[in-house]
Amino acid sequence: MSTSTSSSSSSIKREIHRAWTDTALPCAFTSVANVHRHVRQAHPSLRYEQVESALEDLESFTLHRPNRKRFPRARTQAAGVYTDLQADLVDMAKYRQKNDEITFLLTVIDCYTRVLFVKPLTSKSGAVVAAAFEQIFTEMGTTPTILFTDDGKEFYNSVCRKLFDEHHIKHVSPKNDVKCGMVERANRTLKTRLAKYMTHAYGHRYIDELPHVVHAINHSVNRGIGKRPVDVRLGDFPIPLPENARRPSFKIKFAVGDHVRLASKRGFFDKGYEQGWTTEVFVISEVAPGRPVTYNVVDTNGEPVQGIFYSQELTKCTYNATGTYRIEKVLARRTRGRRKECLVRWEGYGAEFDSWIPESSVLQL
Repeated sequence: MSTSTSSSSSSIKREIHRAWTDTALPCAFTSVANVHRHVRQAHPSLRYEQVESALEDLESFTLHRPNRKRFPRARTQAAGVYTDLQADLVDMAKYRQKNDEITFLLTVIDCYTRVLFVKPLTSKSGAVVAAAFEQIFTEMGTTPTILFTDDGKEFYNSVCRKLFDEHHIKHVSPKNDVKCGMVERANRTLKTRLAKYMTHAYGHRYIDELPHVVHAINHSVNRGIGKRPVDVRLGDFPIPLPENARRPSFKIKFAVGDHVRLASKRGFFDKGYEQGWTTEVFVISEVAPGRPVTYNVVDTNGEPVQGIFYSQELTKCTYNATGTYRIEKVLARRTRGRRKECLVRWEGYGAEFDSWIPESSVLQL
């Protein structure tokens, strides 16, 4: 009985795969709903979830699934004033000649008060960026507990690392699409005000007015908190843990051990038909119920990936360590005994996954 059921399931899965991959069929390479509608003609009891699960075996499905950019996210909750900061660089190179060779603006925002600090930079070398951070910490009168940035080399270098270590600052770079949403939104406000000023002034020199613009932003009501950043005091925004604890969690879509791909970052005008998910496969390591649910992931070597991920930033897939995978390039060749081997870089994976494989297993397509 079990053998017959297993055989039937395998047969249905093959039909689902064929419905997706046979270009002669109207439902091929379209959507789960279309494939479900097609296969259900022969199997009326077939459920949508069964089709979706079967298609997760196919790379052409999981890499090109639509992914959402707008969805409910967890609120950023800082422990206190100047404990949690987000930082970023604003590229102002196009106005450099009119602004004393200022090429970048280092923007730092306090997640609790929303107070914005801005320092002009002539370059984004580690020494210049670290010196600007030192100035901001001096203005703050303290140092943060945690600093969020992207993973650019302007923040990840020996000089900045030494500074952060000296002040016991935890430096974190989330790997999801929106890395530092708060400071990125502040950047937009800053650049918009500067652009309007330059239009009004009929010129591109903004550096003299930059301190005034930043002062004005910090004295404007921030819609996220409903107050002027300069008016915020410790205790104004208590963390609402008791209220959240009474509310039921959103639906948990993935379980620990599930293999998933991460949403790839796209620009506003990127084409929807291009690959929207990472080629590299990850594993769910932790699930945090809540509103919304968040997940932690590790790579297939077991190394944790920094940051949390929402359900909309993950798509389930099938991972087979002995399956067929694309090779980006062959790095080296060797002969061990009678066996010829290639050192390969796997497409979509970093150098830490480079591996030696038998030359005979490389398929030339």
